[in-house]
Amino acid sequence: MSLLTVNNVSVRFGGVVALDDLTFTVEPGGICALIGPNGAGKTTLFNVLSRLYQPNSGTVTFDGKDLLATPAHKIVRLGLARTFQNVALFPALTVLENVLTGAHSHGEVGFGRSMLRIGAAREERRLRRHCLDLLERLDLAALAHRPVAGLPFGTLKRIEFARGLATEPKLLMLDEPANGLTHSEVDELGETIRSIRDQFDLTILLVEHHMAMVMAISDHIIVLDFGRKIAEGPPSAIRNDPVVIEAYLGAPA
Repeated sequence: MSLLTVNNVSVRFGGVVALDDLTFTVEPGGICALIGPNGAGKTTLFNVLSRLYQPNSGTVTFDGKDLLATPAHKIVRLGLARTFQNVALFPALTVLENVLTGAHSHGEVGFGRSMLRIGAAREERRLRRHCLDLLERLDLAALAHRPVAGLPFGTLKRIEFARGLATEPKLLMLDEPANGLTHSEVDELGETIRSIRDQFDLTILLVEHHMAMVMAISDHIIVLDFGRKIAEGPPSAIRNDPVVIEAYLGAPA
């Protein structure tokens, strides 16, 4: 069974059609990439999946559940986590504290018990151990107690990955993770994404403009143009698809 099924989803902003009857599936354990020119609807789709936007029509099923019937604040507990195009960390907090903000979404101590400190100390120790283990596995343990401010941009991206992983997701959505990275950092990022998928038994949905990385790490690619799906398939098929070449990679002169 597909982990994610998007069926006939359309999103309109006034007279602008951002997504037009979009249908696709994401299989468990794969790396699925969404590509397309600016304005193709990729981030709009991520916002639908994150429950920031309500589509005008269509259905979305995640792990057998109706995602569109789930409030935005509950999707993390369903198993969805997301990173954003721009780094969204707390600069004054340490690396560990930033990752803990993700882990607390799966805490078992409710607000009332936390205020009364009933069981809170035990849970805090458990979550810290979990986050320190994540930092170790992402080669970030040496930075655990360093403030985030001033760390290299590529390192900040990995910290965001760690915070997403701290929510224990089934599907990790990465929104342009290579944005702002150098060529060498992009190569390292691709290896990190594959390693995360393998280590944590995850499914990854990726929006990215860096085509070399997309082709190198993706199992399946979906191509959008003006909100419509114009092609999908493995990298070998997408790379040579004349419709994709014209719409996204650029028509020959």
